[in-house]
Amino acid sequence: MATLTIAKKQQEAKFGFAFKNLADKNYNQTDENGNDVGGFNGIYTGLLQFDLDALKAFWDCGLAHLKKRPPISDIEASLEERIEEDGGTDQLFKEAFREIDASGFFEKSVKTFWKNLELFKEMGKTDEEKAENEKGVQMLMDAKAELLEETTESTD
Repeated sequence: MATLTIAKKQQEAKFGFAFKNLADKNYNQTDENGNDVGGFNGIYTGLLQFDLDALKAFWDCGLAHLKKRPPISDIEASLEERIEEDGGTDQLFKEAFREIDASGFFEKSVKTFWKNLELFKEMGKTDEEKAENEKGVQMLMDAKAELLEETTESTD
């Protein structure tokens, strides 16, 4: 479960239309052809790239269900505190990615993302372009494996 303590209150990210609507409104991206990518895809891809702005967007949208959503400045302060406590960002990214990846609400979006990524490997006019695309896809697949990897803490 992805939780974050904001202003001394434990908050849990939730996935539904509130998340999607806020993501599309505030975090939508446009591709090189001028097409809307969608806020969900932008956040999901950003998490795969360990982008701190995507982590902030995840929490902003994950708390969209609240009647009184915390301001971005409080989310940022809470993330900074958590990063300091954890000694890095790994756990935060893993929690966020795992939650969104396993979400029933975004299940089809996640499957479509990976299916489209597989198709992307074959795109390109030259073998060089295809090889570059394949490298990019492999980087995202490696990041996914890392984010889904179980961490074991030593108990010395």
